[in-house]
Amino acid sequence: MYSCVIVAAGSGTRVNLGYNKLRYLVKGKPILLYSVEAFLKRDYEVIVVINKEDESFFNDYLDKSVKITYGGKDRSESVARGLKMVTRKFVLIHDAARPRITEKLIDKVENGLAMYSACFLAKRITDTVYQKSEHLKLLDRKLLYQAETPQAFLTKEIKSAYREGIGQFTDDISLYKSLYNNEIGILVHEDNNDKITYQEDIDLFEREIGDNTMRIGQSYDIHQLVEDRKLIIGGVEIPYEKGLLGHSDADVLLHAVAESILGALGLGDLGTFYPDTDPKNKDLDSKVIVKKAALLMKEAGYRIANIDTCVFAEKPKMAPFIGSIKESIGTLLEIELDLINVKAATNEKLDSIGAGKAIAASSIVLLIKE
Repeated sequence: MYSCVIVAAGSGTRVNLGYNKLRYLVKGKPILLYSVEAFLKRDYEVIVVINKEDESFFNDYLDKSVKITYGGKDRSESVARGLKMVTRKFVLIHDAARPRITEKLIDKVENGLAMYSACFLAKRITDTVYQKSEHLKLLDRKLLYQAETPQAFLTKEIKSAYREGIGQFTDDISLYKSLYNNEIGILVHEDNNDKITYQEDIDLFEREIGDNTMRIGQSYDIHQLVEDRKLIIGGVEIPYEKGLLGHSDADVLLHAVAESILGALGLGDLGTFYPDTDPKNKDLDSKVIVKKAALLMKEAGYRIANIDTCVFAEKPKMAPFIGSIKESIGTLLEIELDLINVKAATNEKLDSIGAGKAIAASSIVLLIKE
């Protein structure tokens, strides 16, 4: 009985992503999919109007039942192309940039179609509104409505309107009214059906549906000091009579840094990726481990806000090497040095660290969504 044309062929230039904002992944799926799934759930015939260059991307996410057509030079031409594929009695036209569409709102539109041959979701204007003229004209806000989508119609009528309508129209209702004098159903609601236009709108949508925009990870690592091993801390070789024992190069600080990133991403610990039972990891350069963690972070869409680390050692003194260690970590993570803090502490001669038998390190990292 119902079809839905979902318009997703815009460029989204105001979001400044460098690609169509409807491709942006929120909780692992593109923004477009939130609208598509809402209508598929109700057994709608769904037609999406997309840019040709986005097709291969969206094909990985769209259900095989979804029909696809390409957008035109403007929204009106895009909608007209989508309408050509509609086969059911009623059609809803929806902007994919409104991903908060719910079953409750779709119900409201379907009920509207039971009373009107055309209707649309709307909000009342609550602010004071003036019309600019020689003398500012105060408009009666009780008569003003903010139009949203979906806008819904008898399919045969809106198809005729798009074939025969002449002039410039800002939405489907205004085009429909250019041809028909039927009463239009204004379906007032108070739910959040806001449009995504700017980057801050995406950030808000992510927070609303629980996608983490910030993640914190922490790690602590300790290795025994032994003879006949190099002492490598934070990717820097430090002159000393002993070095750290481990299956890899035993860089205790880089291990903590890498594992704190993995922890923030919810990917387990270092042993998950580099088990000490694997001969391939024997004497492995810990820089490789940190670079792998940084790659996984980028693939997940995060970057480092800041990282705070501490090396716990009685001997040797770490202070002379702090600058070099910061530069090493900054290079590995490809971040500015002011985002990195490296502290040094002793264990006040207590336990194995205080006795000079071990060195430990801790790392806390804050990741933020790109």
